[in-house]
Amino acid sequence: MDATTSRTVTGAYMALVGIGTGFTLQMANTIAQNSVELRDMGAASASTNLFRTLGGSLGVAIFGSLFTDAIQAHHPGAAGSGAATHADIPTLAGMTHAAKDAYQHVVVDGTQHIFLVGALIAAAGFAAAAFIKEVPLRGKPGAKPAPAAASEPPVNAQ
Repeated sequence: MDATTSRTVTGAYMALVGIGTGFTLQMANTIAQNSVELRDMGAASASTNLFRTLGGSLGVAIFGSLFTDAIQAHHPGAAGSGAATHADIPTLAGMTHAAKDAYQHVVVDGTQHIFLVGALIAAAGFAAAAFIKEVPLRGKPGAKPAPAAASEPPVNAQ
């Protein structure tokens, strides 16, 4: 993605990430609930939600910091002395064409940096998922076990 990427394409990418995240979050909750005894299921669900919330909070803080660092690397004066007020910051409409292009380049570069770090973290999570111990889903207490798969030959009583 760059400064010329349309809003439609950007929205499609965001929808793809959102759908993938939604599937992942539900699967993590199912794995946590299935990995504990029935009496600990509430604690497993609560722990999953707690760590999801903590991860989201830390992620926003870390990615915000990375974005700010990327912008300050291109425009050291943006770090500022803290004396600038909101009224001192020009809007895109009030910028010259060259200033607008420079601003968009800095924002795109910072955003690409964040997405690269996010992709690396996602790849690490994908690799870690390979080490999750597979535990068959359990049914209702007292329910009969599921029948054998159709690909297995029937057992003959000879």
